[in-house]
Amino acid sequence: MKKSLLTLLFVCYLNVNAQTPIQEFNFNGTLNNTANTISFMGTDNFVTDRSGVVKGAQRLNNRALEAVIDNVPQGRAARTISIWVKFNDIANANYIWGYGNAYNAQYCGLLQQGTSSSNSDLSLAAWGASNDVIVSTPLEKYVWYNYTITYEGVTSKIYRDGKLLKYLEGMTRSTNGNVFRLGEINTTIGINADVDDLKIYDFAMTPEQVKDLYEKEKPVLSVAAAPTEQAKTTATVVKGKIVKSSNGNIITSSDVNSTKNVEVYSQGQKIVNGNTMNINDLPEGTYLLKISSSPSKKITSK
Repeated sequence: MKKSLLTLLFVCYLNVNAQTPIQEFNFNGTLNNTANTISFMGTDNFVTDRSGVVKGAQRLNNRALEAVIDNVPQGRAARTISIWVKFNDIANANYIWGYGNAYNAQYCGLLQQGTSSSNSDLSLAAWGASNDVIVSTPLEKYVWYNYTITYEGVTSKIYRDGKLLKYLEGMTRSTNGNVFRLGEINTTIGINADVDDLKIYDFAMTPEQVKDLYEKEKPVLSVAAAPTEQAKTTATVVKGKIVKSSNGNIITSSDVNSTKNVEVYSQGQKIVNGNTMNINDLPEGTYLLKISSSPSKKITSK
């Protein structure tokens, strides 16, 4: 029994440590990594992150940050690199991150091509068109996306928001270089985006691990506390006063004298529109609530 328990604890210990990044930058008011041993060089510009934390992310607008990371995976070494990005411009290319030399298969970088439509080419670049993994993806401004790439053996994979977008087999990488850049490819700067939570691993995550990482890091902001059997109440602001409602509604037409239009947005898309909604019907996530007055009726002469 003791032997089985020790074996289980040892396996759990290995699993936890196996998923620990070799480098992590959370950009929470600092350009240093979480171990405080390496720092990105460049002018900082801290902004609100995907969870609404002030100075929790870094904004790059036609400028780049660089860091010398000695243990970033080289050659054919396995790797996983994860980062959160919110594009503030999609008309031009955004060079998200990259490191290595500008020679055949010696580079490793991620870039989102510019677009004038709703789709854009996402490229895991290794220098040399035949070495790149390219996939067309829907793209919107002002939406936080999680990008994760993995490489092991001869297989390269690109994920977004925990979902596999494309993989390519038979490609051998020979990455060579330890200067890790945000906002530029090789030495060419090009980006207008907010970035957050960069993690570098020295192994290739499985699809399940990538999904789990996304689920743990995706923004979660409760609209209101979950109701209980004893007290199912929410607060509604009416004429500057807080009024409690017992039915879970955020806003109802009976609570206001004038007609109000209530809109709820998630990830830049409208999901609710009307003057009545129930928080119990909304899944966990980050929401933008917009309340506006309906246009007043005009009286015209006859």
